[in-house]
Amino acid sequence: MNGYERRTEKKKDRIRYSALELFSLHGADKTSIAKIAEKAGVAPASVYNYFGTKEDLVKDTIIYFIEQKWDSLKDVLESDLPFPELIQHIIFIREEITGQINLDLLNDLINTNPDPEVKHLIDDFYHHKFPNAIHQFIDKGRREGYIHSELSNDAVMLYLQMYRDTAHRPEVLHNQNKDLIKELYQMMLYGLAGKNDINDFKKEENPRLK
Repeated sequence: MNGYERRTEKKKDRIRYSALELFSLHGADKTSIAKIAEKAGVAPASVYNYFGTKEDLVKDTIIYFIEQKWDSLKDVLESDLPFPELIQHIIFIREEITGQINLDLLNDLINTNPDPEVKHLIDDFYHHKFPNAIHQFIDKGRREGYIHSELSNDAVMLYLQMYRDTAHRPEVLHNQNKDLIKELYQMMLYGLAGKNDINDFKKEENPRLK
């Protein structure tokens, strides 16, 4: 990719991100190409040249958002980070792409989009890629002694989602209270009892280690 192509891709990404933010705040129907162009710092003609109609832009930004989320998650899960650091990234660190985006409204936009390509992508992500990746993540937690071997994958996934939903609530995100985030992280890993010695947990799992 030459310099011109890189600049073009950066400009297109800026348009996509601006569109995502505005769609999530105001809805696609109430967001004009002119507003997207203004936020992205480009001419409206550039938006039309790169993406065609607004419907095409909506489709492109949804696909972009889902693929970026998947790439971000995949990079973390395939890293050599120990389980506590992995869980911190997945649960408590907000992806750069989400920024100021209202995820609830954006998810409504995604789930109600009628385009068959978008529906196929969503189905593949939520029913195949994401569950398989999380199952591998849970297996790693079991191997390292952080997840009890008798807990089902469904129970662990529900538990993790509960903490992720809490960590991404606006009042928590905007609180900037690092001590609160640290407490939530400690409770998620060690429970209300505050057990923080993983060797004790492993001994409970395997009495021969006592």
